[in-house]
Amino acid sequence: MRLSSHVEDRAKAGFTLVEVLIAIGVCVIFAVATYATNERLIIALKSQKETTAATTGLQWRMEQFRSTPFSCINGNSAICAPPAGTAADYVKNYILSTRTATDSNGNTVNPFAPLGSITEQFTINQYPPGSPSPTPTVMTWSSGSGAAYVSQNANLSTVNLVKVDILETWTSAGGRQRQRQLSTIVGIGNVGQ
Repeated sequence: MRLSSHVEDRAKAGFTLVEVLIAIGVCVIFAVATYATNERLIIALKSQKETTAATTGLQWRMEQFRSTPFSCINGNSAICAPPAGTAADYVKNYILSTRTATDSNGNTVNPFAPLGSITEQFTINQYPPGSPSPTPTVMTWSSGSGAAYVSQNANLSTVNLVKVDILETWTSAGGRQRQRQLSTIVGIGNVGQ
């Protein structure tokens, strides 16, 4: 059986303008969806990289506290006093202000580099908290102003346990404010003792 000449002519003629426009529209929608998905994936990857860097930085800070003698953390030792400072300045000058670490190959690395403009806050307070709750020693570090005290507690030198809270705040790749926090209890007999 033979097809009519009308059907044969139609088959040889190709696509109509409407069919071509529909095909182009489908391709454009697919391209826009692919681009949007790719852009969101890149932001998610940057965000995950920042989260990993913040977690690594927090762990590094905790290791610094674990390896520091308790008397240097609670401000009860003259041997930890930096020149022209107090023992309480040890944490501010030698832990908070330290921005780089040395890896196992001897290379200097900055665990905070992926975070861009980061602000760190250390809060050191007696544990368990007394009644009324004492004023904690709070120190901050930011890229614009360096390390500074927000508040100090001169009575920390008389306690046997302190709670250390470390808070890292930064602006993520997506423009959102992000934070990571880690806390630990430090006492006499610390690893650094």
